[in-house]
Amino acid sequence: MQFEGDFDFSNIENAARNAYTRGLMQAGEHIRQQSTMLAPKESGDLAGSCDVRLDDDGQVSVNYPGPYARYQEYGIFYRMKPRPSPSNGKPLRHDNGQSFYLTTPMMTETGRCMQIVADVMRESM
Repeated sequence: MQFEGDFDFSNIENAARNAYTRGLMQAGEHIRQQSTMLAPKESGDLAGSCDVRLDDDGQVSVNYPGPYARYQEYGIFYRMKPRPSPSNGKPLRHDNGQSFYLTTPMMTETGRCMQIVADVMRESM
């Protein structure tokens, strides 16, 4: 059996690319939701400032742009000099939330994010 014809796969490629981008954005939104639950909530400004966006290189960024976001994320490690010293200050204390509020879900939610992207791509195809 022989079959001849011209096939234009550009529609399939475009659909896959668009689905992948939507999946990445949904995965980024999932990380935002998880990290917002873990973010320190003294005033609520930090948790409310999170931004999920698609970068020019096709990657999704989850960003907390607040003035003290990095300080809250890394706590004492952000302030440490090459050697521990009294001038490093005391560790941060969080009544609600934790340090590494963004790093933690980036590590623990990897499988879920992969599943989100796969589900979106599967539904689109």
